[in-house]
Parts: sequence; structure tokens; C-alpha cells
Amino acid sequence: MSLLSFFKSYKYFAIAFGALCLVIIAVFYNILNVNQPLPIYQPAMVNEELVDESVKFKRKYHTISDFSLINQNGDTITQADYENKIYVADFFFTTCQTICPIMTDHMYQIQQEILDDDDVMLLSHSVTPDID
Repeated sequence: MSLLSFFKSYKYFAIAFGALCLVIIAVFYNILNVNQPLPIYQPAMVNEELVDESVKFKRKYHTISDFSLINQNGDTITQADYENKIYVADFFFTTCQTICPIMTDHMYQIQQEILDDDDVMLLSHSVTPDID
């Protein structure tokens, strides 16, 4: 049996096998390259000891009050600097070994996605500025 006659005999098998291989490759590609959306934490979802009593039972639409803070360059930053912008804020301290490294990684992921978007800004608040 020549090679050509072999392929003619098993043409449908080869097509089905090739299609199956493509499906398997596509499935593994999608499993390994998961684009997980970042979670949005509300006060009710966080350890009760870490949440202020006034917002403890809020379930949605947690907002950040007006602020006036000094940044790492000594400049005063207020909510006016973020006017008409979407901003993602997080609160951290460098001695935190639990959720802070995860949040920092999430902020980095967000930063990579919005580098060229002037309508979105990031804002990280230090909880312990004397240490950080």
C-alpha cells in the first residue's frame, strides 16, 4: 500500500482527528490564558474589624470621601485632581503581608490595561505614611 492510497483510505479519519486536535488545543489555550476580572470589594465583604462602623453594612456603591493628601513628591492631591476621571483607589501599608501584595498585583494589572487611557487614573492611599 502506497502512502497516497493510505491517506485516501483514511481521509475522513484524518479530518476528524485534525479537527479534534484543534478543539483540544483551543480548550487548553483558553484554560491556560484566563482573563479573570478583578473583584470589587464592598465593606460588607471585608473583615468586620477592618471596616469603620459607619460603612460596615453598606452593600453597594462604596465611595471615597473628599480628601486632601500629600503625595510622595510633597504635592497636595485632592479629589479635584481626579475630577471628571474614573479612578481606582486602594488603601495599603507596606508591612501588610496578607491582602496588600495581592492588591498591589491587581493595581499593577489595572495599570497595564489603562496605560494609554487618560480618563482612568490610579490612586493608592498609604494607611501608615510614616512607615511607607
